[in-house]
Amino acid sequence: MTPTEDHADSLAELHALRAEMKEWALGIRCLFAALNVLPLYYCTRVLLATPRFASIFEDMLGSSQKLPQLTRLVFQWFMPLLGALWLLTALSIFLIFNLKRARHVWLTAALSVLLLIATGHLTATALFDPLIVVIQSLSGG
Repeated sequence: MTPTEDHADSLAELHALRAEMKEWALGIRCLFAALNVLPLYYCTRVLLATPRFASIFEDMLGSSQKLPQLTRLVFQWFMPLLGALWLLTALSIFLIFNLKRARHVWLTAALSVLLLIATGHLTATALFDPLIVVIQSLSGG
């Protein structure tokens, strides 16, 4: 083998490795995008159930003024909150696929997933805690 043939073989191997790395990077980015979509689904389900909770509390309590402030805020702002979460997720997925550095992709994915999980948990807590209190008071305990 001549030095030029060795060089050509090395370049071909390098190109093959780069192509494989790009495939792996795309797969990991798709996984990060899916990790963003899962808590978004949970948040969407919880926030779309908010009007039903509002009518339940209105029927049981007679007035929404007896509810905690956080629950009233969720009732008033559930659609803008849902829109903001969808925009955040869309922006996060856009950044995951367009950022060049791996560190930035990891950071974007982790922060957006944590924010979505925290928002979903806070919203669910704001809706279910008053419901539990109302059920306990109705059952005498």
